[in-house]
Amino acid sequence: MNYFNTQTTEPVIIAHINDQTHKITGVEFNQQIQKLAHTLQDLNGNTVAFKLDNSPAWLTLDAACEVANKIAVPIARFFNNQQTQYVLTQCGANLFVSDMPQDALGIPVASITLFTKHTLYIYDLIAAKPVSYFFGTQKVTFTSGSTGQPKGVCLSANSQMQVAQSLCDKINISNPIHLCLLPLGVLLENIAGVYAPLKSSGTVHVMPLSELGFVGSSLQNPKQLIAAINKVQPNTLILVPELLTCLVTFAEQGWQPPSSLQFIAVGGALVSEVLIAKARSLNLPVYQGYGLSEAASVVSLNTPTSDNIHSAGSVLPHIQTKIKDGQLFIKGDLFLGYLNHQPQDKEQWYATGDLVEQHNNTLFIKGRLKNLIITSMGRNVSAEWPESLLLSKSNILQAVVFGEGKPFLTAVIYAPQSTSNNLVSQHIEAINQQLPDYAQVKKWHRLTSPLSVQEGLLTANNRPKREAIYKLFSDVFDQFYQFGEVVNE
Repeated sequence: MNYFNTQTTEPVIIAHINDQTHKITGVEFNQQIQKLAHTLQDLNGNTVAFKLDNSPAWLTLDAACEVANKIAVPIARFFNNQQTQYVLTQCGANLFVSDMPQDALGIPVASITLFTKHTLYIYDLIAAKPVSYFFGTQKVTFTSGSTGQPKGVCLSANSQMQVAQSLCDKINISNPIHLCLLPLGVLLENIAGVYAPLKSSGTVHVMPLSELGFVGSSLQNPKQLIAAINKVQPNTLILVPELLTCLVTFAEQGWQPPSSLQFIAVGGALVSEVLIAKARSLNLPVYQGYGLSEAASVVSLNTPTSDNIHSAGSVLPHIQTKIKDGQLFIKGDLFLGYLNHQPQDKEQWYATGDLVEQHNNTLFIKGRLKNLIITSMGRNVSAEWPESLLLSKSNILQAVVFGEGKPFLTAVIYAPQSTSNNLVSQHIEAINQQLPDYAQVKKWHRLTSPLSVQEGLLTANNRPKREAIYKLFSDVFDQFYQFGEVVNE
């Protein structure tokens, strides 16, 4: 995948580790890619799974897999051992690459040091069963798995580059400076945060997730995130809604976002236009987009020159769309198929499972088809509707709404300890005033700690696993419909 100028002597990657900065030119980056590709070519097996922190080594290995004609299977660093083993079993990986020694895997079959600072340990794996890949598969990314186990989405190099090029054309920022805030194992950051900026002759800044304030999948030290943004002075960022809420909170408390910021994409879940408007009023140039792994990450996007704050933006030019019974269907250069399933026909429409309205090529996301709540009064409510409004309040960091077959809606809420129950209650009441009675949250349960990936309550991209959450708090929900009082714990 040729997504940058391999001859440039200008920095294409800037790594930040322990307050030290390392600038890597296009020539140096390409040399390291070729060096690692030769090592991979000398090893048996066609599938390389890797679990690395955000670093130049991650980017090098990602590119080297393509050069060595190996299938890349990136695994998010915060995946626990059980999740990692599930991915390895599903993809039948022959090689596993880590930036830390893995004693349980024995002695590495090879190790290599990149940029004199980053050592990769490569292990031979014995696949539990042989896996057949679709012709042209270059990367396998595992979907969020909001219900059941995640599926491996097989992507070609061309489909990934098509999205990256469409984003370059649509965002239209020359020589952008991008700071990666999401794990590189998340497809959105991989394609929109690395490939697209480099195709626009830009520079990508990377630093370990712990230095951005992350512990596992959760942002535990948000001041570090703000400090990183201040240090890099980026032009572009990619956020999930929770990170957007964090930035808005700091801006409300007096933080001045860098004037360098030109474009902040937010995706991963439905975002309230109220929160986007608030962010923009605080000098955070936020634009909502929509996508899914099966489309190689992005389907539609708002930009400064094509913006509708009520929407998820206009559809990228290489994708066709249609709406049937309220559900979005897409067609084009999409995924090749799910691993260990039937191939996806390029001429067939793919059902996204998302409830959408479309006007003048612009998408208005209403929620997930499977998250449509039908109350006992026969009212239809997309769970994402009240959730997105609840999350527009900067003091509410997580909100998951339930009420299938029940007389009213309920929710589990996570807010910082510094936010009192009374203030949370006021926020919820204010949101309820914006909703019809059947869509209001009548009772809620306050969480003592945030929902996490490690507990199996969130997907890899921080979407709630509703069935698991409902099961965990079933006793609480039973109380909601037996007693009149609100349960806050």
